[in-house]
Parts: sequence; structure tokens; C-alpha cells
Amino acid sequence: MTAIAQSDHESLALRHRGGVLLERYGIDLHLHPYVGFSLARNHRSDMINTDAEGFRHSTSRFGTVDSRSWLDAGGGGLVVGNSTAFGMASGSDDATLPSQLARISGRRELNAAVVGGNSLQELVAALPFVRAARTIVVFSGANDYWSMLASRTPDSVFGPVFFEGTMASLIRTPMFDLAATVAGDTPPLPPVVEGEVPPPPDFADATERIEAAANRQLANLEHLSALTDDRIRLLFCLQPFAAPSTRDITPEEQANFDFREPVFGRPENSVFETHWGAYGRLVEAGCRKLGVPFTDISADRFRGFAFNDHLHLTDEGSRQAARMVHTALEELT
Repeated sequence: MTAIAQSDHESLALRHRGGVLLERYGIDLHLHPYVGFSLARNHRSDMINTDAEGFRHSTSRFGTVDSRSWLDAGGGGLVVGNSTAFGMASGSDDATLPSQLARISGRRELNAAVVGGNSLQELVAALPFVRAARTIVVFSGANDYWSMLASRTPDSVFGPVFFEGTMASLIRTPMFDLAATVAGDTPPLPPVVEGEVPPPPDFADATERIEAAANRQLANLEHLSALTDDRIRLLFCLQPFAAPSTRDITPEEQANFDFREPVFGRPENSVFETHWGAYGRLVEAGCRKLGVPFTDISADRFRGFAFNDHLHLTDEGSRQAARMVHTALEELT
């Protein structure tokens, strides 16, 4: 991977040091040996708590749920996805989608969502827990779509990642030198051989990128499905995208976030909104071929102040989404 200039979402995240991550939660992303990056491990606060792997705690009638306690108790429900499933705009661990779902299902629901993760990272995050799961909810879709459209390296073998510029900078340096730098040493850095920096996307190939994003989402869903058996109910939930074209934005939502502004503040990014429906249809058709149950948690199904921004749900939005997910799961029995 050559040095890559930052994409729109990466520039935004870096300007705000993760946006609401630090500003709202006082937490940041850290490297993780398996999923690439995760939230700070063993973080404690009134708003967010994480376990030894950086997964967010959820709540249940049995008490707090983290990855270790979930496994020790014999498993239950597993929720994987990105920052929406994680509960980026939730006011507490108790208000996230997994916690809201646990209140309805009566199960322990493990929140194994990866903030900024693509579907491959979501798959890796799910691997230690699949065999102990009774239900697996993949509440996802946006990150493969967004990262593929925004990527300067859409043809990379493992697929585009969020923060690709940051990751490209990190992998140019030997990991032992990185560790030494963190420890306060200053090892001599080897000369950096710079390749040609790929150009930013111009969206002329948007259709091809959308198809590639859907295929990548479906390929990783197929891998996950292959790990399940008849004991496990697997459900793919296409996460909602809120915009004036997908939902009647409420006055409260508009006062909180300007949904009329272009995505990432740039008019050319209207492509993200324009093609969302087509992407969803591709994923739905692919799920049908795979035999994986699909439900569209579309933005127009929500009522009231449900969206904090285009992708992230308020506490009330998570409550409504959990009800939709539970209903879809019940239809699988």
C-alpha cells in the first residue's frame, strides 16, 4: 500500500480526533491485532464502558454483558456491525441497540460491533462467538458502501478500510520501530519508498464500486453463514440511512443536525445518498441467493427524534430498531 491522502471521512475524523468518540465519550481508536482497530480497552465512564477487546458493554436482565461474561454464561444473542450497531449516539451502554434488544429478547446480547469496521472486520470480530450464539444479527451495510465509494484503492485484495491514509502511513514503518517510538525511543527510520499516490475517486465508476461493495458485503456474510448451523438464527439487517430523500426529517432531528447539508460537507458527495437504494437492493437480492434472511431497517420506518445524524440512532431510534430486529428474528422461528 502506498501513501494515501486522506478521504473525506478520514479528514473529518482526524479534525475532530474521531468526532464524537473523543468529544462525547472521551475515548479513541487503538490498533487491534485481529480487527485492525478497536476502541480503547477496559475504558470506564458513565456513558461508555469497554471490555478487554474494546467491545462495548451491553446490559441485560442478568447484568452487564461483555465478551468474557457472555462466553462464560454459554452465549446468547450476538450483534455485529459498525458504529450504528455499536451505539455511536447512545447516551449510555444501556441505550444501545444490543441492550434494547436484550430487554425484549430476554437474552444476553453481546455488542461486538467495530466502530469504523468493514464487513471483513465485522466477520473477524464475530469469529470467537459464533459457536455460542443462538441468534446473530448483522446490523450493517453502510461501511463497505461508504469506504468503497471513497477509497483511492478500491481494488485492494482485502477491500477498502476506513482511515486508509492513516493505516498506509502506519504500515510503512516496521512495527518494532513503532513500538519503540511509543516507548519513547527514537529508532532510525528506514528510507521510505514512496509509490505513486492513487488519485481520489471522481465517482465516474460509482456503479461498479457499488456492485463491488455489495459483493464484498455478501461474500463476508456467506463466510459467516457457513459457520452457523440449524441452532443459530442468522439475520442481516440493512442499517438505515437518514436523509430528506429517505425520510421526513423531524424538526428535532433537523435542529440537532443539518440533514440538508451535503454529506461530509461537499456537494460532490451527493453520490453517497443517490445510490444508497440501489446498493440496498443488490444486498437484498444477494441475501436471497445465499438463503440468509434479510430485513431493511429503512429510515422511513422510524418515528419521532430517531436519528442523531445520517447513520447514527438516538436512544429512541435504537429502541425502535431493536423492536424491528426482534420482530424479524421472531419470524424466523
